[in-house]
Amino acid sequence: MVGTLLAGTACRKEVEKLVVQEVEKQHSWTEVKHLINYQRNVLQVVPGTNILNLQSIGRFEVLSPISGSVEKEANGYYTGFGHTLSRTWFLNPMPWDVRNVVPMNANFYVNPTGDNVASDTVLTIYPTKFLDRGTRLRLRKLDPTATRFENSLLGTRFPFGAINRSDYLLCGYRTTDLAENAFHLVLSQLVNTATTGSTTTNTTLPGTTQVSSRLIRIPTPSPSQLSFKSFWAVDDYFLVWCAGFGLFKIKEDGSFQQVNGTFTQATGPVSPTAIFKWKGVVYAMQTGGTMWTSVNDCASWQRLDGFNSGLSLSTFYQVGDSLVGITHGVITNSIYSLKFLNANTIRLREVKNDGLGYADFSDLAQLGDTVYLGTTSGLYKRPLTSFFESKAKP
Repeated sequence: MVGTLLAGTACRKEVEKLVVQEVEKQHSWTEVKHLINYQRNVLQVVPGTNILNLQSIGRFEVLSPISGSVEKEANGYYTGFGHTLSRTWFLNPMPWDVRNVVPMNANFYVNPTGDNVASDTVLTIYPTKFLDRGTRLRLRKLDPTATRFENSLLGTRFPFGAINRSDYLLCGYRTTDLAENAFHLVLSQLVNTATTGSTTTNTTLPGTTQVSSRLIRIPTPSPSQLSFKSFWAVDDYFLVWCAGFGLFKIKEDGSFQQVNGTFTQATGPVSPTAIFKWKGVVYAMQTGGTMWTSVNDCASWQRLDGFNSGLSLSTFYQVGDSLVGITHGVITNSIYSLKFLNANTIRLREVKNDGLGYADFSDLAQLGDTVYLGTTSGLYKRPLTSFFESKAKP
């Protein structure tokens, strides 16, 4: 009986068809596909109301991923994709130099005329909410001795100025008297109440932004105009580092004070690489694993040493209820969360970065339930719900 069954089955040959299908590997980060060509080199990602303001090579564009938002209904998912009008004023493209990062906040951005602020005395101020021909800030009308706005061209961590939450812009400039024992700043209040932009090409007409400016002269013991300067906006004031001379706090009324003692006897940050405010405390990172903290808006500081030196290569952001850092200028850049266990102890935990390749990181922002990362090879996104998954140890 067994032999009969075997004989019977041997007469039928059943062929099972195998289908080989290549499955694309799923990465933690996925690229926003709407950015094309050189737009994929993203220098800045700044959240606004239901939008992301993007500085990329030669362009300012707006990403509107939130369903039902006013911007998305009017102009689509991304203004640079070609289906809608670009948000870049065509007569004044953004800088083509990847080192030339401009001052930007949710409401305004500032563009150097002629693509190179280092040789010019005119800045153009644009609102982010609509296409507009911009309003010129003419430096020589404020100071006839001015020769140029300052710009050290040092990339995404060091824009040539800053705009605070109250829409005040602060930039530095040089004059004909480089031997003067002082350096110079321009503080401008930016206001735009218009509902539509001015798109006329008549250069004699102003844009829709009102700009009121004042000059600030900060004395120093010796000439300081050629010293490197970096800018940070903190709440309603600014911090300016002038190399070789100190850290200065600039208020919206134009008043200023040095807030790190003296250069020879520092009681606060020296050559800070990043400054930010987190849960009421101002943090300043310094090379060599040093951190300074202030609980009274820079009136006094506490120095803490012995931290990971990678903190001095990072910028910092709020994601959800947590503090997140990204490194810059490293072949294998990292994204990590920081948790302060006590006043002197930080726990760093690296989160997943697969899918990003070897791109240099530029900026990070959260919008709604998604985290976005700007890089030199694209804008990437990751759901907030999975963002804090730890990177596997090698």
